Amino acid sequence: MKRVIAAATMALVLSACTSAEESGSDSPPQLPRLDTEIEKPQMALADHMLGSYFASDIPMRPTVCIATSNGREEVALEQGWERELMARYPALAPFSRCEQRDGIWQDAKTGLPALMLSLHSFTCVSAASCSGVGEYKFGQTSSGISQYGLEWGGKRWIFTREDQLPGAE
Repeated sequence: MKRVIAAATMALVLSACTSAEESGSDSPPQLPRLDTEIEKPQMALADHMLGSYFASDIPMRPTVCIATSNGREEVALEQGWERELMARYPALAPFSRCEQRDGIWQDAKTGLPALMLSLHSFTCVSAASCSGVGEYKFGQTSSGISQYGLEWGGKRWIFTREDQLPGAE
């Protein structure tokens, strides 16, 4: 039964991350856009991914956290970045609220499965061209990775995304 619930939740997560045009109840407050700051491409990507997720119409969301990778495991974003994103997305929990137990992301307070948005392999070949990898992890299920490209369009970052599902080559 747990696998059925996890699979259904991941299907909802994946659909949420691809159709973000509608505004849900967890929409961010009206703050200045992060994609207009050329000096913060990684923050712009985090905002872009969180905006896609929270704009979706998912009922009864799990606890949602965001992290980056140090090459071995997920770690918290810089504290100022995490606070800024939490101000934009009130339903975003601090990284410390999510923990991995037996390979499963869980809410540290409730023990229920949590959704971890993980950003990693972020690099910039110039001040106007960057790339990074993002994935959503829920329980033991992963959305598969999405390779993001960011190009500075003169006034804001322009995002492209190429998805690779688990096991795909």
